[in-house]
Amino acid sequence: MKKISIMFWSLMIILCPLNTRADELPRLSSDCLEDMQNRDETYNKAIMKDIISELGLDIDNKKYIEVTDKDLDAAHMIYGGKEVDENYQSLHKQFIVASRGKPTLYVKPKEAYLLYKQPDNTNVAIHLKLTDLEWVVAGKQKKEGNSVHYKLLKCEKEYLKKKQEYFNH
Repeated sequence: MKKISIMFWSLMIILCPLNTRADELPRLSSDCLEDMQNRDETYNKAIMKDIISELGLDIDNKKYIEVTDKDLDAAHMIYGGKEVDENYQSLHKQFIVASRGKPTLYVKPKEAYLLYKQPDNTNVAIHLKLTDLEWVVAGKQKKEGNSVHYKLLKCEKEYLKKKQEYFNH
């Protein structure tokens, strides 16, 4: 009797899944994800172009190397990933800002600019200089910038609509 009871409950667990919802959670297609990535890159480039032009900065790709927060983290890991690394930490903390798009660092030997657009469209450029051990703020510029429109893609809108329907049922 005990064996029959165990077999019965085992079958019930296997045959009656806990999640009875037949619909699968909506997902973004790989094409949509790629389109989103391309849109985000274009959006960030437009933001950087607005900041550079509005603040009158002499930054171009010939003199400066463009570095994102991910690039900085990768370089830190490649060069040892030390816990106490004043060079890395002094740059990394600059990226911790509220911004539209992604803050971007433009670096040349012993000098750098961190550029970002605040949520209220204020353009910010932080001028950094390299000392013996760390990067220090040498100056900061702020100026009202132009609004750069961020447009949701059709596939994103459809995904959000399907996701909302999924959770409302």
